[in-house]
Amino acid sequence: MGRLFFLFVTIALVVIAVIVATNNAILTTVDLYVESYEASLSIIILYSFIIGAFTTLMYLVSIIFSYKKRIRQMNISLENNKQELDNLRRNPLRDGTE
Repeated sequence: MGRLFFLFVTIALVVIAVIVATNNAILTTVDLYVESYEASLSIIILYSFIIGAFTTLMYLVSIIFSYKKRIRQMNISLENNKQELDNLRRNPLRDGTE
């Protein structure tokens, strides 16, 4: 069901992109304060999408690395706690009357 929904959404987005690209074929000027470019609106939208996807990917990769580091630290802490618990189980109980 999810794959079918994803397929329909993808087809709809491709159709919308083709319609927007054909209706906006005239050149548009983009001023970046340093330099200005002329390109069609569909190309500008495509480049903006690619830059946004790349930026998001870099952000998510940094989050993944931070979580992996945190998992590694938690696993070390878990192993230390297991060893401490095993040591406590091996020692006999003392009632404090000695």
